[in-house]
Amino acid sequence: MTQGSGSQSSSLCVIQARMGSSRLPGKVLQPIDGIPMLALMLHRVSDLRVDRVVVATSNLERDDPIEALALGCGVAVVRGSETDVLQRYLEALDAYPSDVLVRLTADCPLTDPRIVEAVVETHLAQGADYTSNVFPRSFPKGLDVEVMRSSALRNAALFAVDPAEREHVTPYLYRHPELFRLANHDSTLDAGAEHWTVDTLEDLDAVRTIVGVCGRDASWTEMLEIVGRSHAGAQSDGITFRCARSDDSARVLNWRNDPDAVRWSETHHPVDIDCHNQWFPGVIQNPGHRLLIAQFDGEPVGYLRLDIADGSGRVSIAVDSQHRGQGLGTSMLQRLVAELAHDVQIRDLTALVHRDNASSIRAFQRAGFQRVDGPRCDFANLIWNS
Repeated sequence: MTQGSGSQSSSLCVIQARMGSSRLPGKVLQPIDGIPMLALMLHRVSDLRVDRVVVATSNLERDDPIEALALGCGVAVVRGSETDVLQRYLEALDAYPSDVLVRLTADCPLTDPRIVEAVVETHLAQGADYTSNVFPRSFPKGLDVEVMRSSALRNAALFAVDPAEREHVTPYLYRHPELFRLANHDSTLDAGAEHWTVDTLEDLDAVRTIVGVCGRDASWTEMLEIVGRSHAGAQSDGITFRCARSDDSARVLNWRNDPDAVRWSETHHPVDIDCHNQWFPGVIQNPGHRLLIAQFDGEPVGYLRLDIADGSGRVSIAVDSQHRGQGLGTSMLQRLVAELAHDVQIRDLTALVHRDNASSIRAFQRAGFQRVDGPRCDFANLIWNS
């Protein structure tokens, strides 16, 4: 594997697997196309261009079958704590030292090795500490890839104390864009709403159908083309979100410079177009920020912006002037809260709203934000906790 600078970088891919899933126990050994799910995944990544692939499982007796299966497939196994999975990854690094670590999970049997390699390439080209294809998500859930500097993961392990940060391995990295350089690898097909991971029996049946129709070796794009999309559209309130794109720049600038937006802003000044043109590309490409375009019946009606630091997301909202007074701001915030309820990157949300902007304050409170005393008497401080 070659870094962007031309120097060689060793790589280790760790696939974590366990029998103790709460929703579907033993799922990693459930049959798909006549072989265990984990065996299917190992087959699909058998030509992955990394220096070594290992399976990381717990040291509990119930996970002995995982070790036996992996070894039978010619894949090395590392065993460690069931709950401190981050420590299990460090033990994998101790056993197989490398510069770059790729994290995959065994509930993603349709993992596409070409996506994995593409995320690694983006990681090296960006000189990132952590790179994934989920911030924002544009690939189906179930094709998740995380790549990180081994040194960054070791650094995170020194400070990660939240149980979720130990169990889910990487949250300390992506919760702290102020400490680590983050990057994201995007798909042009925008299929992030598709669900191809196996959490439930229904998910397992869906993946069995995909493999039955497409075969064990189909690429993810072939699967998407053959099987089609199945995600739901807008909810009952008609609101949908999509990630901002480069062609949204002028629209977002207009919303930022709306007279009411300027009036209630912290600076009370319009945004300079040159400053906006420098800011916008960095925001939509940085996993430390999220810029979501809200659509009502398919028409853009505003945006939500999240700036993330230390696991907290600071929220900014704008509603198009032609669509105000319809409750869309409240609907957008309520949808945001619902979507972030299980988001491990963000533990809480905060917002600063001018104390005289009563309608905006009401919208945040209707979405579950609590008003608390803050450092600035001219702005209301609003907080939501997951």
